Amino acid sequence: MSGVFFGKFDKAKPDQIEKKFYAAGPKGNSWYGGIELGDYVFPIVNTKVIGLWQVSRYGEVPNNINKESNEVVIFDEVRSFKEPVPYLQFIKYPYFDLDLNLLNKIAKPTIGCGFFEITINEDAPEIRDFRFENERNIYIAYSDHELTFLKDHDIVVSIDKTAGLKITNIKVYKDGAFHQYRPLKRIYEEKNAPAERYTLKELHTFAKEESMRKKNYLEKVISGLEQDGYFVVSNPVSFYDSVLVGRKRNNRTNQQDPDDPQQGDDEIDEENIIAELEDYQLYAKLLNFNPNLILYGPPGTGKTYATHRIIEAFEQNQFGAFKSFNEIEKEKRVKFITFHQSYSYEEFIEGIRPQVLEEDTDQQVLQYKVESGILKRIVETASTQSLRNNSNVGLINEGSRIWKVSLGQRDESHIYEQCKQNNIIAVGWIYGKDLSKGFAKQDFFEKFKAERGDDAPNPSNDANSLNNLVNEMKEGDIVLIYDSPTTIRDVGVIKSKYKFNPNMNYHHTRDVVWLKEFEEPVSIYEQNGQVNLTMKTVYELNRLDISDVQVLVESNNEVEQEEPKDRPYYLVIDEINRGNISEIFGELITLIEKDKRETLSITLPYSNKPFKLPSNLYLIGTMNTADRSIAMLDTALRRRFSFVELEPDSNVFSKAHLDVALKVGAVHLGKLLDAVNGDITELLDRDHRIGHSYFMGVITVDDLFFTWYYKVLPLISEYFYNDYDTIKQLVGTSFFNDTGSIHFLNHRRSGDEPSEFEQALVNIYEGS
Repeated sequence: MSGVFFGKFDKAKPDQIEKKFYAAGPKGNSWYGGIELGDYVFPIVNTKVIGLWQVSRYGEVPNNINKESNEVVIFDEVRSFKEPVPYLQFIKYPYFDLDLNLLNKIAKPTIGCGFFEITINEDAPEIRDFRFENERNIYIAYSDHELTFLKDHDIVVSIDKTAGLKITNIKVYKDGAFHQYRPLKRIYEEKNAPAERYTLKELHTFAKEESMRKKNYLEKVISGLEQDGYFVVSNPVSFYDSVLVGRKRNNRTNQQDPDDPQQGDDEIDEENIIAELEDYQLYAKLLNFNPNLILYGPPGTGKTYATHRIIEAFEQNQFGAFKSFNEIEKEKRVKFITFHQSYSYEEFIEGIRPQVLEEDTDQQVLQYKVESGILKRIVETASTQSLRNNSNVGLINEGSRIWKVSLGQRDESHIYEQCKQNNIIAVGWIYGKDLSKGFAKQDFFEKFKAERGDDAPNPSNDANSLNNLVNEMKEGDIVLIYDSPTTIRDVGVIKSKYKFNPNMNYHHTRDVVWLKEFEEPVSIYEQNGQVNLTMKTVYELNRLDISDVQVLVESNNEVEQEEPKDRPYYLVIDEINRGNISEIFGELITLIEKDKRETLSITLPYSNKPFKLPSNLYLIGTMNTADRSIAMLDTALRRRFSFVELEPDSNVFSKAHLDVALKVGAVHLGKLLDAVNGDITELLDRDHRIGHSYFMGVITVDDLFFTWYYKVLPLISEYFYNDYDTIKQLVGTSFFNDTGSIHFLNHRRSGDEPSEFEQALVNIYEGS
């Protein structure tokens, strides 16, 4: 008897689908999953079953898929489905055994195998006659709750409500009676040791810390049980992940058994994302082509979600390994901002803020300091990382401060030479005393006053300098060694705490690593905002930032070896179309172009400093077309960004790993979304369509009720300015009364018949 399998075909390899072959080398390769001549295969492409094929032969087909061999398995087409069947519907075919292959392998990424066997019931019709409109239902129900609307092959997971909602049995209804359903019962017992067969409430408690997605699913199951006595499973894969396998551990954190054939069955979300990244590779390549990208589309089309996936795909392309968006964010390589009508250049690039500064004065005074905006800050962060790479000094960090340090007087060259030879910076004063034991600036001030007498000049500058070296400097801070009011001699990084060193001419020291030793003094006049350095021995250079130091260190460098690749940094600008682009970007609009990065600089108006954008900074904007069309965007912005349209996508409801539902009750979510958007396009325009994200996470009729009445209908009413005659053309007359007020339909079922609310939604796409 011929076996029956499903096969997973990559949409990125269309030749295999069009010519009906699978390229995995000679027969016997694990990728073939043991399929033999005459076996039937349901090919799955992009979450949908496209037809029925039969294994014809193993042979050779020239192809670019398998570079090692042209040997393939070749199929004959038995049936082609006019409308491909979503695998969430395919799984629920009544004559399939719900086993690990259908509940897990079909939806999750699998390595080393592309075909998986399906177990068929003995009473199934001829395989060529399968009709997937017939679906079985799966219920989670109290043991004592009578389900009067069951049909043959429906499955009931029995729950004991007196024992914390514990699974007590799994049954199938057939010929008017219940029978043990061994396929699911076997999975439950194999995946959960007797001591770990937790109640639903216990699983919910665990999930609060382990998985937000699982927590949300279990909350809906428990709510359905408490409210109706049963819960209808709309997504069997989510049921498997959240209920059947119990407390699922993260494979990364547990000891692995290399000989366990079941290992990897419970892939974590990360693996689902990796498989999904293929859909975003084109956009990642586009980001490499142009580091400025805008994702645009109607609200709810998943622009933020797409941003995360594009960044992950880009990182994978750059470094050859997957890194999750959360990891990238923890590395502080992603910044988010939202533009609005009052957002300004001062917030984005730089502005002037009042601040109490202490630099070369004898007292604290109110001054106005140039403060960096978010773009300048992320440039600073990117420059820090680049400087770390190029200098191989891991101490440098985002919090590194920059100090001016004088090493001896002009006629004390021996002090400078001694510091350079011993890799230290040093200051004199208070000789012979270790200052590491709780000395503060006021102590230094009093000590200087006592030593020098009341007639001496105010010692604040010297006290501040000594305090800076002893208490304020930190490991990773950068020091610029003074040469003249406009020039410096060296650049170093502090690598130790304060040290008392009586063997040196100056006793108070810190160890340093020299980043750059100039043959001739180098001017920092422009970087310091066209302000001269003062004679104060040690003080912070507030006008300089890491990018300025990077320029100094890299000047006149000869590259002797391949430098580490700079990690990418990302600035995500939400609602980019809501800001006044010319006002926010100002003269920097030119610098964002790819060929201007690193090569072109401008002088900023507030700091009077040169500024340029690094090549490892990527700008990703999002915009809702319901707010403003692309045609209305600033022309200069349009020329410099690449644009990707994200449209409402009803296919997402077929992707089981997203915890979505193909149908909720009687309502087919994809058909509902397509029907509503078709009418919006006809009555208004395509920019105001409803995004699929509004229905993500909708897995119960309650979810759908609240989403429809409190999210979708208000949005439609806003689009049409409360023109209820037009709105009724779009959604029907059931949802509004004669005065235009919203009419709340009953969404509670009586038996298995669709509720009044469900039927009204079905009528939208069925045209009744």
